[in-house]
Amino acid sequence: MIVIAGVLVVYINFGDQLTTKTPAPNSQNIDRAALAKIAPKLSNKGYHTNFKSEQQCITCHTTPSLEQQLGAPQMPHEPRERCTECHKVVA
Repeated sequence: MIVIAGVLVVYINFGDQLTTKTPAPNSQNIDRAALAKIAPKLSNKGYHTNFKSEQQCITCHTTPSLEQQLGAPQMPHEPRERCTECHKVVA
């Protein structure tokens, strides 16, 4: 009974922090500078250096056949407005 009460107290106080879902793009709690420091760098391959739109990023990184064909890792967060704000091309 004490364990259940403890779990309930933790959930009530910290439940909103237990989710693994990434905040929405316009959320006020995003620290963009911190995200930019930990965001994976982009390879210097043509499809990254000839960047045209965020839609290209989203297409490659959310389409299983393209992910497998190009070796593009699946995007682990919701789409953002500007991919290159955090992800920079390796020189």
